[in-house]
Amino acid sequence: MSFEATKVHNRPTFYKHQAVYPLPIQTVRIDDAFWEPKLKILREITSYDVLDKFEHDGAIHNFDLVADGAGGNHCGEPWFDGLIYETIRGLSDMIAVSYDERLDQRIDDLIQRISRAQDAVGDGYINTYTLLDRPGQRWGENGGNLRWQHDVYNAGCLVEAAVHHYKATGKTSLLKAAVRFANHMCEIMGPSPKRNIVPAHSLPEEALLKLYQLALDDPELSNTMNIAFEASDYLDLAVFWIHHRGNHEGRNSHEEYAQDHKAVLEQEEAVGHAVRATLLYTGLTALYLCTGEKRYLDTAKKLWNNIVHQKSHISGGVGAVHHDEKFGGSYELPDNGYLETCAGVGMGFFSWNLFLATGEGRYIDQLETILYNIVLAGRSMDGHRYFYENPLVSRGSHNRWEWHTCPCCPPMMLKMLPELATYIYAYDNMGAFVNLYVASEVSMTLDGVAVTLKQHTSYPWAGSVGISVSPEHAAAFSIRLRIPEWCGQYTITVNDQTVSYEIVDGYAVLERTWSPGDVVQLDLDLPVDLIGAHPNVNTHANKAAIRRGPMLYCLESVDNDKYTDGKVQYTREALDIDQQLECKLPQQPAFTTEFDASFFDGAVLVHTQDAEGKPLTAIPYPYWNNRSRGTMVIWLQYDHDNGVNGWENKLYRKINR
Repeated sequence: MSFEATKVHNRPTFYKHQAVYPLPIQTVRIDDAFWEPKLKILREITSYDVLDKFEHDGAIHNFDLVADGAGGNHCGEPWFDGLIYETIRGLSDMIAVSYDERLDQRIDDLIQRISRAQDAVGDGYINTYTLLDRPGQRWGENGGNLRWQHDVYNAGCLVEAAVHHYKATGKTSLLKAAVRFANHMCEIMGPSPKRNIVPAHSLPEEALLKLYQLALDDPELSNTMNIAFEASDYLDLAVFWIHHRGNHEGRNSHEEYAQDHKAVLEQEEAVGHAVRATLLYTGLTALYLCTGEKRYLDTAKKLWNNIVHQKSHISGGVGAVHHDEKFGGSYELPDNGYLETCAGVGMGFFSWNLFLATGEGRYIDQLETILYNIVLAGRSMDGHRYFYENPLVSRGSHNRWEWHTCPCCPPMMLKMLPELATYIYAYDNMGAFVNLYVASEVSMTLDGVAVTLKQHTSYPWAGSVGISVSPEHAAAFSIRLRIPEWCGQYTITVNDQTVSYEIVDGYAVLERTWSPGDVVQLDLDLPVDLIGAHPNVNTHANKAAIRRGPMLYCLESVDNDKYTDGKVQYTREALDIDQQLECKLPQQPAFTTEFDASFFDGAVLVHTQDAEGKPLTAIPYPYWNNRSRGTMVIWLQYDHDNGVNGWENKLYRKINR
């Protein structure tokens, strides 16, 4: 079974050893009451906001300085080139789904400035910080510092953006610049006598593998661009980068901070800078997808399990420690953990690649948690304020910023959210997967039969999911419905009749001969659950969090003023406050839910009472800090039996039923 794309640049990256295949974002039409308003703001506000702010703070002007032969005066941090490229990647996917001529022109103008700078350098290399401020220290050599300069990271971001831009538009303008830079790296990096240079900030590993696969799929691009385009070179360089971590011969060590303390395949635990780590593991999984070498997949699974079972916060956020933005020790998960938005996005990409490698629903469970709680929390509802960190408690001083001296998180969100359409469905040689419950329509070809699936749902506020199945004629294939890990009870019918199915890898597998007009109905029970943490998480002893479906809930002072002495009317211009919102739940709390259509674009609110009978209101976590400054808390005091038995590798579990 295969998806029949008419042009190579309209299809996602398909690796040889994928177990599961995604659908191109262009083939999935989202018409969802929850997601569409947020994606509309992304397209119409956030995309232009990010471009305008990069222009205003001088980040894009750096390319003009290089093109004009200027020296010094680099604006911003050394990795700003990479952030601009990441923005291009996200915007490219955006216009592939919903074309915007003005945005397309902005991208073209930006590419022209990038290419002009690269042409001025002459050998394919382009890194504005190094060229302007450290011209004799490319790759951190001659007394430079690769960990700071980000030469290889920026190159990887350029390559990744170029592949996505080509696939979205069919244009080779950015791809040619990226291939020139990739070829330059292939010429100088590798086993002796080449130079032992590995990325101090991962991402280039997967980027080079995307370029490798594109070169396999469309070798004629070499003639189109009039430049060498050798797939094997890009694969060889990615393999070198993976295998030479921990090998410091001829270079400085980046140590645990950059996962460079030992060989990747010997690493037992996720350590160091969480963004670097999750992007390295994403690339490691992609290397398995390309080569089929089981040791890559085994290591990736081991590291994912370590993160999810011992180092992930309940929101899906990772990177607990403020110093070095890094993972802490096992079960070190403080409420005020760092939880950088970028790290959550990286963990989402890592989980997605593992799904492609295995077809297991647990990886989509983690991706879903991240999408609903980290990615959405990282941006304000109005589309132009952002969180760098996503702690699970605030005394009032943590607020979204208009812009930042290190604005790395908006581009990462711009990379993930436009790919939502890709994550909803997938297929293999048995049939279709329904991964995420999002009102949408998709067409695919399964074993030569054209099939359309159409979802109707109000998820995550309601658990009813209807799926119309329309093959062009009666045909046998499977439809796999993900049963979320959080869901304890559900029912499935086809054409209003109960059906038999097996649960395989987290999916209810419906195997039958499908006819046009068949309707699958999945009803997921959506109670309000109290969630406890593993007893080894000592910061959460005798505490519980409120969750409903995939959505985490929090208490905000604007709704619960009695816990902050009535001081709730804080404006965004007010001074930071230092209050603590604390309360205790009764032993048997009762919950009611209310859908409030006026709460931004509509949301389910949760109501209960504390141990003294005072009312409490909980709101979905990603919506906090949108109405006013104030305090926020997720983990609430709650006395419960939290013994060590029966956890079965779970870091969080239901404790109220």
